[in-house]
Amino acid sequence: MKKYLIAEECLDLAWRVCERKNTYGRIKAKGDPPSQYFLKEGDEPVFINPLRDVGFKILFGNSGQHSSGANSNDKSVLKKGDLLKEMLNSFFGPKIPAITQVRFKNVEAPGATIHNRKVVYDLCFSDGSKREFIVEMQNQKISFLFNRMHNYLSRAHSLVMEKGASFDHNQTPLVGVLIANCIIHQDTRVPCISMAEFADLENGVVVTDLSKIMTIELPKFNKNLNELKDNKDVFLFLLRNLGKLKKIPPQLDTDLFRPLFEHAKIANLKKEDFMLFDEDRTWERKRQLELETALDDAVMETTMEVTKQVTRQVTRQVTEQVTKQVTEQVSQIKTRTFIEALLTKGLLSDEDIAEVTQVSVAFVQKVKEELSLT
Repeated sequence: MKKYLIAEECLDLAWRVCERKNTYGRIKAKGDPPSQYFLKEGDEPVFINPLRDVGFKILFGNSGQHSSGANSNDKSVLKKGDLLKEMLNSFFGPKIPAITQVRFKNVEAPGATIHNRKVVYDLCFSDGSKREFIVEMQNQKISFLFNRMHNYLSRAHSLVMEKGASFDHNQTPLVGVLIANCIIHQDTRVPCISMAEFADLENGVVVTDLSKIMTIELPKFNKNLNELKDNKDVFLFLLRNLGKLKKIPPQLDTDLFRPLFEHAKIANLKKEDFMLFDEDRTWERKRQLELETALDDAVMETTMEVTKQVTRQVTRQVTEQVTKQVTEQVSQIKTRTFIEALLTKGLLSDEDIAEVTQVSVAFVQKVKEELSLT
């Protein structure tokens, strides 16, 4: 049999042509078409999943070396926050001035009193100027997700106001970045990356620079490997698919993204990061088992309840049918006895008896024959 070699760029043609479109007019998201770069069902993961809180923090918060005088000018050394800086700058574009450095801050914002609940951000940092950033990754759908991000910014604003005679209100501008693996804005006109800020819509000007919220809605990004055009596309693609990859696609094996793959590889994780990853993975497996067990129990309970209902229904139907048959039989016996009495007395004709008892003349004549009165 003759063998043919199919060019790699042609492997997904059928997928492109046949795949249905979603409500946003783009190809429906199902990951990438099957290829040699993606894990098969049952394969062990090679890279951490950045859609998980732990994976996101390890990759964009813990990866790299602490900046020091020895490596501050060495661009070949990946420093903590570099991956986060590159990703956010690719998302910001002209909307927000680029981040030049990342100085991580405490992610825990305490409550006003010991009785109040504290706020825990995924990542919080300043850029060395007068701006601070709060970054949140959300993998599950939450109806109030955008409002929660707004509350996080409000809480951060209130914490920077120090009590005193002057009660200074010169707050630091805050930018909230909400990366969500779900749809936040149901309006289909809102793109994958959008920004909300206080503005005068009538005059088209920004009223205050104190608060901005950028939302990245990953389900609205549906490009595959061959359609990635810039760094923004690549970061969006990796957020969605990094945990599904088994090796680095050649088009992503660049100086910028090679360190990301290196630090995302599970085999390369530092001991403390691997312990966090393994604990999170164990918790996820336990949660999955609990969900499967709960589903099995629910199916069993539902099956038993349906069986009981069907049994009751069948029993009721059988009872009604038997009762009807017995009633009909009793009625027939009473009618026949009455007809026999009338025939014995010979006072009425067969037709009159049939009319009185509401049966056919043929039935009266049959009873008459059986009584040997003919």
